[in-house]
Amino acid sequence: MKYSGIEWIGEIPDNWVLERIQWHLDEIKESNNPIKTEKVLSLTNKLGVIPYEEKGEQGNKAKENIAEYKLAYPNTIVANSMNILIGSVGRCDYYGCVSPVYYVFKPKENENIDFLNYIFQLNQFQRELRRYANGILEIRLRLSSADILKRIVAFPPSNEQEKIVDYLKRKSDEINSLINIENLQIEKLEEYRLSLIGDEVFQKEKNGSLGSTANRIVKIPSNWNVLPMKSLFDFGKGLPITKENLVDSGVKVISYGQIHAKFNKSVSIDEKLYRFVEDKYLENNPECIVKKHDYIFADTSEDLKGTCDFIHIDSDEIIFAGYHCIILKNKGNFNPYYLSYQFLSDDWREFFRCRVGGVKLFSLTKKLLSQGHVILPPIDVQNQIVQRLNEKCKTIDSIIEIKKEKIEKLEEYKKSLIYEYITGKKEVNA
Repeated sequence: MKYSGIEWIGEIPDNWVLERIQWHLDEIKESNNPIKTEKVLSLTNKLGVIPYEEKGEQGNKAKENIAEYKLAYPNTIVANSMNILIGSVGRCDYYGCVSPVYYVFKPKENENIDFLNYIFQLNQFQRELRRYANGILEIRLRLSSADILKRIVAFPPSNEQEKIVDYLKRKSDEINSLINIENLQIEKLEEYRLSLIGDEVFQKEKNGSLGSTANRIVKIPSNWNVLPMKSLFDFGKGLPITKENLVDSGVKVISYGQIHAKFNKSVSIDEKLYRFVEDKYLENNPECIVKKHDYIFADTSEDLKGTCDFIHIDSDEIIFAGYHCIILKNKGNFNPYYLSYQFLSDDWREFFRCRVGGVKLFSLTKKLLSQGHVILPPIDVQNQIVQRLNEKCKTIDSIIEIKKEKIEKLEEYKKSLIYEYITGKKEVNA
């Protein structure tokens, strides 16, 4: 072994060489103007490069003018110039077009594209790239393609690259299979959780008179009330801002992206998901501040299931509702946690899912939300239901958390395995 002279690489085998990436990859800068393909490709952190229609609600909406896009080909590497530092880079197996902010790299003759792609997946390499990035906001740092290609990495002989790639693919498939099992179990637990919430919120096991959450008719006790949303809330809009108005510190703000990331929780958003805006908005937009036990609904979703995703504010802090948000200002006499659970139920959300407009983008409006209804039992019954659901959901959530921790450890193991073999710390046995 010999010391590479590069801190993140460390020691490498004696027969490995240090070379710039540009000796192994070329950048493609081929425009889609005039339009050669209408197949739009998207880059995701977990799935890599996929057709745009398969990406779900991750990332940004595609531009309508695809003539501004770049061409991408099978057997290339696609990297987001502003998100490569957090792993937005992956192998492309499609012919299509990608956002103009993406870089497309093709391997030189006889180069192993999979070995090169593994290098880009290394957290250690991504941290090295961070040193050459420019920008004001941490979340929007931009890296030039030239700075990427100039980086020096370690390369084994081509036959060793093939062995390493074959081994890592096999081990990654094994680990991914275990991760998929855990994810499926989490999905089942979350489905059970929502089913349990619907049963408890409307006391479906008990006989009673008919009440309506709109499209869905449920049986409720005769002393329960069906009330219009507008009798319990005043409706407002979030800050008229965009991503460019976010800063690294200031007043906390929750926008629609954070809501979709946390939609199935009835408590305040995770600290790590907050963004920030400047203090000037406190004076200019006080109506966009949310108070404890208000709700923030995302007014836009990229799938129908995400319609009515929301956050229940369970904090006395000063917090803004951000862009693409509707504020429900609490003015009713009810247990806010009970309504949080009701807002999670499919019975309640179905009314809005049937009425939102859109095909690839579904829009929820203040007017539509105000046309909805809620079912309210007496306050003592609300409190009892909340107590039962808190206990039951806590048990389910704790099981889910254990499974998520297991997935995280498997992911960490996979990353450590890739690092050890891609930098030569371990050798593939013949």
